Amino acid sequence: MAGYTHLAFRRALRELGGLGLATTDLVHATQLNAGHRHSLELIETHADDDPLSIQIFSGRDQELVLAAQWLERRGYAGVDINMGCPMAKVNGQGGGARLLCDADDATRLVERIVSAVHVPVTVKMRLGWDRDSICAPRLARRFENVGVAAITIHGRTRSQGFQGAVNLEGIAETVAAVKQIPVIGNGDVRTVEHALHMRRVTGCDAVAIGRGALLDPWIFRKLKDNAAGEDIRDPSPDEQLDFLARHFRLMTEQHAERSCQLFRKFAAWYGAQLGVPDDLEQRMRLFQSIAEFDEIVSEIRERHGERRTSVATALIKVPNGPVERWWRVPVFARGWKA
Repeated sequence: MAGYTHLAFRRALRELGGLGLATTDLVHATQLNAGHRHSLELIETHADDDPLSIQIFSGRDQELVLAAQWLERRGYAGVDINMGCPMAKVNGQGGGARLLCDADDATRLVERIVSAVHVPVTVKMRLGWDRDSICAPRLARRFENVGVAAITIHGRTRSQGFQGAVNLEGIAETVAAVKQIPVIGNGDVRTVEHALHMRRVTGCDAVAIGRGALLDPWIFRKLKDNAAGEDIRDPSPDEQLDFLARHFRLMTEQHAERSCQLFRKFAAWYGAQLGVPDDLEQRMRLFQSIAEFDEIVSEIRERHGERRTSVATALIKVPNGPVERWWRVPVFARGWKA
């Protein structure tokens, strides 16, 4: 979700209803401690963006401790330690899923961070490094013993990347391994039915949704309505276009005219969901000003539904092949790989 789970998108989703805890994009602990501009942008928040947990990563224990303390001093609701990112550039620094390779070191690290702050500390991790080193149940139990508030478990190994099916049995084993802390299931939840199935099969306390929120920003509202016994309602074309416009407007509050460039990556997602004609989707990839964006939206309202396919022409980056080669993958990859 790098580059997608930003402040404007989180705020737009919260306005639709149903979204609980949100987490940021991955934030490099060392860069955060140094006050790096990009890191500060990633953690920027708003009064209506609550509760929010900041997801930090590093291969250096002390940097993670200092970053957690830095975040606590500035009033953030929680700290999430990433032990799940499979990207080679993150693992090569000793962060992300690489931390799963030494259970003793991982436990000591988590204990240090928990002891250093008073806000809740959570961990997001995968089932293990590969199928021969499944460690999530054992680590979840150890993390609970040192004070972790919750675990989010992605039901794949690091070596899988985003390939193959999510292992619901592995998530269920992680749920069974802890005594009382919440375990949050993650992976391939793109519909209400997917979320309910994951909870039913694994016994997890909640689900974490990433790419599914891009495919359907109303998924959180739908889950809330389902829990309340209400009918699930799909958004009208006007509601969809209002969300598109609102998302961009919220982005301009943070980034001003630079939003034009930053918003382009969403063109394919909205194009597929809104039935935007190819020529207008292409214009959304290239627009240069806020005024031009308004013109495009006006034309979309007039021509909504001309395109009949729901397949986006360029989806979020989900690399193929050996994870060691992922740094070569371009920003957009065609097709959906999950």
